This record gives sequence, C-alpha cells and structure tokens, in this order.
Amino acid sequence: MVTGQVVKDLRRALKSGKPVRVIRAIDGADRLDAYVVALGRRWVLLHTVSGGMHLDGHSVVRLRDVEHATRSGWSGARVAHRALHLRGERPWAPANVDLDTTTGLIDTLSGAFPLVSVYAEEIAPDICHIGRPHGVTRKKNLRLQEISPRAVWESACSRHRVADITRFDVGDGYLDALHTVGGDLTRSGCCSGGRGIRCR
Repeated sequence: MVTGQVVKDLRRALKSGKPVRVIRAIDGADRLDAYVVALGRRWVLLHTVSGGMHLDGHSVVRLRDVEHATRSGWSGARVAHRALHLRGERPWAPANVDLDTTTGLIDTLSGAFPLVSVYAEEIAPDICHIGRPHGVTRKKNLRLQEISPRAVWESACSRHRVADITRFDVGDGYLDALHTVGGDLTRSGCCSGGRGIRCR
C-alpha cells in the first residue's frame, strides 16, 4: 500500500523536474532511475535514465508498489541531470496517457506506441512479454500479440491477467529496434502465445 509520504515525494519530483530513484516493494524488481513525468490514481509514469545517462523510453509502474522515490541512494543523480541538460535531453510525457485505470492505460499506450513491454514482477521479476496489445477480455486478461527477440511476430496472442501486471515499458531503444526489424505485422489471435524473454 502506497504511503502518503511516497505520494508527496512523487509529487515533489514531478514539480521539481529532478530525477529520482524509484524502489518498489516487489522482490527482485528493478530499481528505476527516472524523472516522474505524470502521476495518476493507480499508475505513475517515468521517463527513465539509462546507465549511459541518456533518456531511454518510459516506464509505467503501479503506484501501490512504490516504496521509495527520492534522490537519496542515487549518488549520480546530480551528474545525470546536468549531463542530460547539457546534451539538450528533456524529460517529457506522452500525451493523454490514462494513469487512473489499467484498461485505459493499456488502450492509451497501445495507441501511442507500436510495442509495449509487459511485466508481472511478483510472479517472474526478470521476465517481460513484448508485443502489441489487442484489448482486454471480459475475464480481465490482456491479449498480447508477442514479438520474439528475433523480431518475429507470433501468430496468436498470449494472455496475461491484468491484476498481475506491475509495469509497462514503451519507447526505449530495444523496443524501437524490434519494431524497426519486425515491422507492424499483426494478427488477431487469442489463445496461445509466447513465453516471454529475460529482460536482464
């Protein structure tokens, strides 16, 4: 359960435009060095900072999982912020992303980006599924037409319980490379699908 202090820290980071280290209460989940660029009732949108101190895509994480979101514990935060500023890299938020409902979030992300990474970190923290969302079923399962690490589209959709999803990634360099090679080929399968890839 997210605390009032965490929400205050996220709002402060959003207002200040300074990067923070986001740590979540999920065993094995990645820490995320990022700018808070939007905050909703259920999800928080981050513009992530890569290890090379470049902005590299956006992560969206469940608000309730956030345990810590400040500059403390990230000794390189000031250097990263300064380097990005000098390079002319500015954090930004995709327009009209729904951070209040998960179904709305999926719809708006898939409308803005060709590929989405889907994580269920409480089940498998080092596995993600990458592909094109094809909506949410009545039983609250996300249908995802996956693309393999070889940039080959699966012929049918995998299904993922919406309640299990803890994080989405969009717009990073790896996803862009997969889309560049794999293209926009999609089919509306609905039953079986990929097994995910290791994301670390």
